[in-house]
Amino acid sequence: MSKGRRDMDLNDEVDGSERKRATIHDVARECGVSVSTVSNALAGKTNVSEETKQRVLAAAAKLGYRASKFARSLRMQRSFTIGVLIADVANPASPDFVRGIEDVAFREHCTLLLCNTDGDEGRQIAHMRSLLDQQVDGMVLISQHCEGEAVRQLLSAGTPFVLLQRRSHRYADDYVGADNLTSVIDAVRHLTDLGHRRIAFIRGPHESSTAQERFDAYLHAVRVFGLDNDPNLIFSGNYSIEGGYAAAMRFLELDKPPTAILASNDMSAMGVLNAASERQIEVPGNVSLIGFDDIALASFSRINLTTIHLPKRDMGAAAAQLLMKRIQSKEPLEPQTLIFPTRLVVRGTTGIAANGKPKVRVAALSRRSGEAAPLGT
Repeated sequence: MSKGRRDMDLNDEVDGSERKRATIHDVARECGVSVSTVSNALAGKTNVSEETKQRVLAAAAKLGYRASKFARSLRMQRSFTIGVLIADVANPASPDFVRGIEDVAFREHCTLLLCNTDGDEGRQIAHMRSLLDQQVDGMVLISQHCEGEAVRQLLSAGTPFVLLQRRSHRYADDYVGADNLTSVIDAVRHLTDLGHRRIAFIRGPHESSTAQERFDAYLHAVRVFGLDNDPNLIFSGNYSIEGGYAAAMRFLELDKPPTAILASNDMSAMGVLNAASERQIEVPGNVSLIGFDDIALASFSRINLTTIHLPKRDMGAAAAQLLMKRIQSKEPLEPQTLIFPTRLVVRGTTGIAANGKPKVRVAALSRRSGEAAPLGT
């Protein structure tokens, strides 16, 4: 390379390094509008015409202008960050909840700060304090402890928050959850239609309001359908594969084992499948199985799990929308509760009870909460 060319490249580098960062004033001059018009256009305000907005966006792109998030935060007294606390990021049901929250956050130009608590209240409180120190605009708590110190600190700080998948009975808060009663009734009805009378249940953690609602729904269904009311058919699990495995092993060792098992979540159901495979028990030939959540794995051909579908992404989005509404409101808002319907998805793990008297020969492929499913003849 010639000396002249090297000098030219060096000058280009110097010019580039000394080039000033474009400001909002530069964008205003480029468009021939006021600084306030540029600010309103970039903020998506409705008091700017679409033509002007497009001119401003084009000028900003041309000049490489990026609005200062710090200045914006100072001006609007917001950080444009949302904290999301989740009990277990490894749980396959978790990503869809987070995706729904992120869908809304992205539209609102907010950044998510995701914290995993491992279901530990001390860790949850530590994460919440850190998020409060970072002045997040609000938080979504997914399956978190919500009766004690954790929520009390949020209330004291005045930070908006929404509970997702675990409600508080002590505090009045925004809550998004599923219709657990109808979900379990639908699942048990499907099993009784197939002739099952001895239906076992794997419950979730005792501290979880969602797990308690599903357990209460099971007890209600036992009464409604006149099923075997045997305490040996109930196992206290923890929403894990290991818990489901332990439950199945205990059920299968009973003198009179169940002909069907209803698990509080799909991970517990996966544990049942592992135990059945190990014991060479056919599913659904010897025992039928229903999960809860409809995680992606449930539809895999080698698993093909009958389960209750939760609209997890929609629920996450609804929680984020409630939070944004509370963040943006200048007036106090009454707490809201949103309950989502579910859908029973019948796949390959439920079948006619071996010694039962089925009411139907073929069950529908799906059933929405509160709706009667079409049945074959």
